[in-house]
Amino acid sequence: MAYWYLGGMDELLIDLDDYMRPSKSGCPWGEAFFRRRLRDAIRDKKLDVKLVYLHRSSTKGHYHAFVKLWEPIGRVEALVWQLHLGSDLYRGRADLMRWARKIPAPSLLIEKEPIPNFYKSWSYKCDCEEKHITEKIMALPPDKRCPVWQMVRGYSPWELFGRSTKQVEKSVSLPVGIVPLELIMREDIEQ
Repeated sequence: MAYWYLGGMDELLIDLDDYMRPSKSGCPWGEAFFRRRLRDAIRDKKLDVKLVYLHRSSTKGHYHAFVKLWEPIGRVEALVWQLHLGSDLYRGRADLMRWARKIPAPSLLIEKEPIPNFYKSWSYKCDCEEKHITEKIMALPPDKRCPVWQMVRGYSPWELFGRSTKQVEKSVSLPVGIVPLELIMREDIEQ
């Protein structure tokens, strides 16, 4: 089972990966980065925050933060605030690209269980047992893909940016100045 929480016009949904990794001061990165940036925005009256709800993700050391605002803000502004507050860069880039291509770009977070004592209910629920991994979903015939994933996310990140490779990159010395595209495209470098 998966519970999908979609952000409203008065919410920021922030996916804080590696929240617990130590910062320079030794405190968890999420504690230092997210809290400091949010505190500065509140103090300088850039964000009018009603409440913050922090929830442990099903991935160890990761957290989801929900920032409820007093007033609605624009979609692009919300997406930029989410990135500024430390949300996952890939998620943020995909949302921005969907918006640029006029594809509905809801911010969303997916949980394995309903969030306890939360200020709102989940938006959608699906029966998927596994994590929604694009590679696995796209390998399925369209009629076998998660209907919530198809409805809410629409396009896969591959359709937005191209298929990601997982290969280990080898060293390619790029020159300063004009970089020949042959060097950018090179995948197999002899050592």
